[in-house]
Amino acid sequence: MARREGATETELKALETGELAAFRPRERVALEFAEAMTRDSTRVSDELFRRLREQFEEGEIVEIAAVAGLFNYFNRFNNALEMEPTR
Repeated sequence: MARREGATETELKALETGELAAFRPRERVALEFAEAMTRDSTRVSDELFRRLREQFEEGEIVEIAAVAGLFNYFNRFNNALEMEPTR
């Protein structure tokens, strides 16, 4: 799906390795936020929220959180049922 939306091979590799330097600051902070939400949604730091607010308006932050939360739901649902994603 990421390829269809224009992600480059460099970006996909960066996501795989966790090395986010290949992304612009706006993309990087959104990815860091999504990862923090995924790891422990109760421990997203004030510093990360500060950096998010430098790049995004409140509504955009809500959208990023909603997308990250939805994909976390899909992943957990599929993992529990041992389902493979379809293309």
